[in-house]
Amino acid sequence: MAETQARQRRQKEAAARAHAAGERGVSPKQVRCGTLPDAAQRPRRGADLPRQRAKEKAVTAKTAPRDIRGVTQGQRQLRIAANETARSITTQAQMQTRTRQVQLAIQKAASSTCKAAAAARSAIRHFLASLHSLVTAIATGISVALSIIIVICLVAFVSGSAYGIFFAANAPNENAVTVQEAVETLTAEYRNRLEEISDTVQHDRQDITANDDVYYIRWQDVLAVFSSYVSGNEQGAPVAALTEEQVDKLRETMWAMNAVDYSTRAETAAIETTDEDGNPTTTEINETVLVIELTHKTPDEMASDYHFTTRQNNYLQLLQDPQYEELWAELLGGFAQGGGELMNPDSTRTPTGTLQWPLPVAGTITSQSGHRVDPITGEVSSHTGTDIACAEGTPILAAADGTVTVANGLDSWGGSYGYYIQIDHGGGLETLYAHCSSICVTTGQQVQAGEVIGYVGHTGRATGNHLHLEVRIDGNRADVLRYFTL
Repeated sequence: MAETQARQRRQKEAAARAHAAGERGVSPKQVRCGTLPDAAQRPRRGADLPRQRAKEKAVTAKTAPRDIRGVTQGQRQLRIAANETARSITTQAQMQTRTRQVQLAIQKAASSTCKAAAAARSAIRHFLASLHSLVTAIATGISVALSIIIVICLVAFVSGSAYGIFFAANAPNENAVTVQEAVETLTAEYRNRLEEISDTVQHDRQDITANDDVYYIRWQDVLAVFSSYVSGNEQGAPVAALTEEQVDKLRETMWAMNAVDYSTRAETAAIETTDEDGNPTTTEINETVLVIELTHKTPDEMASDYHFTTRQNNYLQLLQDPQYEELWAELLGGFAQGGGELMNPDSTRTPTGTLQWPLPVAGTITSQSGHRVDPITGEVSSHTGTDIACAEGTPILAAADGTVTVANGLDSWGGSYGYYIQIDHGGGLETLYAHCSSICVTTGQQVQAGEVIGYVGHTGRATGNHLHLEVRIDGNRADVLRYFTL
């Protein structure tokens, strides 16, 4: 912008000079070279000679050695050293005063904007990691106050770019919308659509499928596409505080990346029951299965659909960096610091194989795998896991060593699972932990058996605090309790 304005100013000045020269009958070359007729040197008049001689005497006096004018060279050096010392002391005092003023201003601002400062620190911690060496190199040759100014300028740059989405934790005025409020609103709309399908389509059992085996909204992808689109276009707008129009754009992006459809199919299921004498018996029932189909688009597919420019694509690639996964979860409230602690599982649940109990307490089994009476609808339906009731905030432990393949700390509905975690233990064995109040692991993280990965809650489709635990063998769900004995 500065270069453009300077170029425009030079062009205007050149045009003005050319116009003036044209009126006086001179060529443009004379204008550029400064050889206008009225610029010619005039011969010096006699009245100017005394003034010229006086100037020459003054120059001679200044360049004369100091000892000729009564000041020795040693005295001159002492005086120069004293002056430099005084200037240095004065400069240091001024810099210290300015530094104190900046620090006081920062402290005053921080005391009234704690949440905004926390968001800023978190964003700076991630974004400025790559600039650490640059800032260090600059800071070695400048004052503390100037270093603070540079950091403030960098923060301003971050908040004005696509990274500004990380600063949208708080609304600066009543007309702005925080990213949490926008996400909660749109998540509720998404959940209502799923429940509308479930309520209006006749079925005996419901299943859910996804083209990428993920049942939640990847809000980090949606927000990355949205932020890159808004901040990276030619009329780029900041996203550190969302307007209603921007929320509409976020809504459009969310639905474009998370399409919902459904179908039904007939199945025959065998249910274990007892007869009038109490003897076990097997009954076959015909079921209509409602299959809710989720189709998720990737950020790259959206970049193609939206015809992203080079700048928008650059923003999108930066925001998809895996190092920001924790920051996205912190922004939306589903991530908790402090995980990684190793705890002993409850000893009353004895493992029969490779899995240990996923809680430090026994808990209460409120629902097993298989068909059950749904606690919300009151109808018989299939339950995909085992529910273990215990207090909210109880640590959830990894049942075995493995790699985290899903760490949903972004979508509180999560396809009815709420905040949930999925771990691949190798050999086709996987476990899933649902309805967490928060999680403390990220996708791709290696975990050990007994490591704290999240905390018990009731997010998603749940009536109370409990852990919904699933075990899958080669993609097929298995009965959890067969892996433990009392």
